[in-house]
Amino acid sequence: MGDLADSIITELRQKFDRHPVWVWYDAQEKYKGVLNEVEADLDDVTLARYDGSYFELKRRLRDEDPNYEQNWLFYIPESRNDAEWFRDVHALGRQYRVGQDIDDTPVTQFLVEHDEEIPDAYEDWGQNREYQRLAFFCVLFETVGPAIDEWVRDYLSDPEDYREDIEDNAMADAWDAQLREEYGINAGLDPKELATQLLFGEVTSRAPTAQYDNLAADDAQAAAEFCDDWQQYTPADFTRYSREIEADYDLTEAVIESDQTRWNATAFKGIDTGLIRLVMDRLAEGTYADLPEIAAELNRTVTKRRDSFWSNEDLVDWSVPALAVETLRQIGTVDVDDAKAMGSRELAGQYTTDDGWWQVDAAYRRYINATQQATFPYPKEATVKRQVTNHYMAFLQGVNRPLAEILSDDPTLGTPQTSFYEEFAEVENGTAIIICDGLRYELAEAIRENLGRRTDFEQDLSAVSAALPSITEVGMAAHLLGELGLSLDDDELVVTSGGEQMAGKADRVERLSAAGFEVVDMDEVGDISLEELTESDPVPRVVYSGTIDKLGESLDDDAAFSQVASHVDDVERTVQRLKQAGYTRFVITSDHGFLYTDRLNDDHKVEAPDLAPVVKRRFAAADRETPLVDTDEFVEIDHEALSKLGIDGPEIKLLFPRSVACFKSRGGNMRYFHGGISLQELLVPCLTVTTGEIEESASISYDVSIPDPITNSILTVEIEAKSGQVAFDPAPTLEVRATINDEPVADPVTMEISPGDNSTRVRLKQGAISGEDTVQFEVVDTDTRETITRQTVSLDLLFGDDDMGFDV
Repeated sequence: MGDLADSIITELRQKFDRHPVWVWYDAQEKYKGVLNEVEADLDDVTLARYDGSYFELKRRLRDEDPNYEQNWLFYIPESRNDAEWFRDVHALGRQYRVGQDIDDTPVTQFLVEHDEEIPDAYEDWGQNREYQRLAFFCVLFETVGPAIDEWVRDYLSDPEDYREDIEDNAMADAWDAQLREEYGINAGLDPKELATQLLFGEVTSRAPTAQYDNLAADDAQAAAEFCDDWQQYTPADFTRYSREIEADYDLTEAVIESDQTRWNATAFKGIDTGLIRLVMDRLAEGTYADLPEIAAELNRTVTKRRDSFWSNEDLVDWSVPALAVETLRQIGTVDVDDAKAMGSRELAGQYTTDDGWWQVDAAYRRYINATQQATFPYPKEATVKRQVTNHYMAFLQGVNRPLAEILSDDPTLGTPQTSFYEEFAEVENGTAIIICDGLRYELAEAIRENLGRRTDFEQDLSAVSAALPSITEVGMAAHLLGELGLSLDDDELVVTSGGEQMAGKADRVERLSAAGFEVVDMDEVGDISLEELTESDPVPRVVYSGTIDKLGESLDDDAAFSQVASHVDDVERTVQRLKQAGYTRFVITSDHGFLYTDRLNDDHKVEAPDLAPVVKRRFAAADRETPLVDTDEFVEIDHEALSKLGIDGPEIKLLFPRSVACFKSRGGNMRYFHGGISLQELLVPCLTVTTGEIEESASISYDVSIPDPITNSILTVEIEAKSGQVAFDPAPTLEVRATINDEPVADPVTMEISPGDNSTRVRLKQGAISGEDTVQFEVVDTDTRETITRQTVSLDLLFGDDDMGFDV
């Protein structure tokens, strides 16, 4: 073994010129016989042999060389994996491998040069070809073990850089073998061909077509699973390849030709656009009677596609077809024939249960909002909108037609609104009553859902029966202490409370102030600083907002209806801010709800009652003795019926058109109505929210770090929380938002904060940020609604197809 010993000694002399500590693992003890010769010849090196105790080796090093100034060679007759107790010493040095047993090939030289980067599991790569292959790719792609999906993603991200290392080290065949073994792909180092087989493998695995099987990876399932991760971890790369490859194929036409909506593949944007075409065609061409059933059949498709890659990246907009289907599906669950046999309280119950009819109104509102916000030119959009609106109008008429006749005898749908003060108002510190003009029941459900998603507040949502007629002056006066009165004076409707006329808001404020409430507008609460809020006493408070009714009355198109939901956020923000001032009980209510209809045709426009001095679009008022012509077109509510509502009106009678009809009257939005007889107008929400008291705690400061510029659509936001507290109890929750021109470009991310460093990932939507230069980030405390920081950062991302680096 003299030649081997001489070779090892020569190698070691060279290595000790570079580093003073080397560890020699020899699990099979192949070199045990040359140790004496090595030790004798390397007189300036201490050879320490493992004899069953790593502790002894460590103690020897500590005693003989506490400052690590000498040359040491540790011989360990075990594998590196088994020498766990020696890793702290190994960290001081480097691993020695006998070069005599290593092939003189480019890959072996590469691995020798990157010795410290080789995972422990492949330390014996010199004697094992499989280990050598895995060690090479682990080092090349910087992974701690086999991660073929990650290797391929990295390769596709920068093929030219990795291709050079693979070819220079003669590992192209090994790479090809890896692809064949994992996915059944024969693309070699061609990135576009590799991506093509992966993407069409996903199509083959998940689409009802065999048209592209010849382009797909043999293991289509493995390719599909790879594409799922590719979309998640490097969405920009996925999108670039998909668009480049799809340019050669018409996936949209393939979907349309298939005439099937059960496509689950997400490899190409064209699949989504084709499915949108199919869905819109079916909704546009379906007969009136069949549409709810068609919508139920399409529901699975639109739900899955709306939550799939291209939609989540804001590169395809499914909102209009998805919400059209949702609205029609909800309408299909309502049996209007059943409504005909129900009493008023049964109708109210059907509307307000957790899965009640209010969901139809919510779905239609979201649908109209989507049509207003959409920038994508949907096929047959106008026809589909007519179809949806016709069904919605039929729903409104079907559930409200029986109501008018019932209410002429018993005008209540439950607890009268005139009982509000006794039932809900508490003149106690910590109570805030929020009264929103026009807050419909389904919007209160949205507030409850939002608060429930972000907080653990106790909530109870009920409905009271609006005071007739449900116009602002009457509905607002119904919240006050004292009997509500209605009368006519000089042909004007007069509203009184406790015998005092309520001519406007100032009168109501005076009454509430006298009762012990402080009255403010919602905008004023938003303008109060957090410091001022926390220093103020939680005196009984009434907060007014007129946002919704102002929108409805001022805008005569879908824009009014589209914008009312923004008020949900305003209410939630008010609750959270007042909580900081010590408020623990909130009652959120309204004066009335509203109807939003299609522009009414002549069949729904009723001649005003003759001789009635007060005529609005949804009600009329006349003196009790006024002779009126009997007609089936409107319903009369007399003084006896009003008294059941807690309303004193002995000399007045009210008249209401049936269902969604209106009296012929000038002015106002001809699609937004309130003041009539419908579930939407009369069921006034009363949402009671109970919060816990705020515990005193040390202040917390935050240091927020956001990458600038942003070079990847997935980025990490780091937040350092500093405080005198050792632990946060309760832990604050922050929400990270990203916007451009006040429009969201990422789903908000919430994070529970602990002392020290915290981080979360935010995924920007490619379609929302493409072509933009900057993004605005906002970090908000979800409890206080205070903005922790606002930062504008620049964008430096590539989403186009011009810099693919394909070698084709």
